Amino acid sequence: MSETIAIETVFDDESLHVGQVYAKAILAAAEAEGKVDVVVEQLKSLVLDVLAKQPTLAAVFADPKRSVEDKINLIDRAFGRVADPSLVKSLKIVARRRRLPMLPSILQAVLKMRDQVQGRLQVLVTSATPLDGNAVNGLRDRLAQLLKADISLTTKEDPSILGGLVVRVGDTVFDGSVDNQLEQMRKTTKLNAEQSMREKLSSLIA
Repeated sequence: MSETIAIETVFDDESLHVGQVYAKAILAAAEAEGKVDVVVEQLKSLVLDVLAKQPTLAAVFADPKRSVEDKINLIDRAFGRVADPSLVKSLKIVARRRRLPMLPSILQAVLKMRDQVQGRLQVLVTSATPLDGNAVNGLRDRLAQLLKADISLTTKEDPSILGGLVVRVGDTVFDGSVDNQLEQMRKTTKLNAEQSMREKLSSLIA
């Protein structure tokens, strides 16, 4: 099953480490209940649909002056009746460890680990302007066809790339931006010239 999400994907080393630690715990608890997909989708909704759109709630979670008890009570009131008990329990653990501000990095790690287990390939697409649903779906389907894999597509906007798309598949980046096209053309021309020269030298030596 493919999915399309938009989420910030750049974190510092501490956030990445924290995300991985808590992601393992959240997924282990969800796996024990047989509710991995339910918990992952609810955590994604919490971060992307709730915290991202309700800065007041996000500020409370991030406020170091708020007691842990207040935050746990807030979790109960806001999510206790609508979220899976496994996720609510995990959120309370995160709150007790004073890591609620790192929920975005925890979500990022959860999605990555879940995708790895399910054999899904993570792809990050950065565009200069927002991509509409049809464009995203078309791109996802094309990538799935080219890569022969189920695709988890993340979208991100960056006006500095001056048009085009930058596609990251794992550690490999395919850059379709205007600036990069020009640079790649320059490099390709140079490499072709160097390759031709090497071939002529090899022929002479032979």
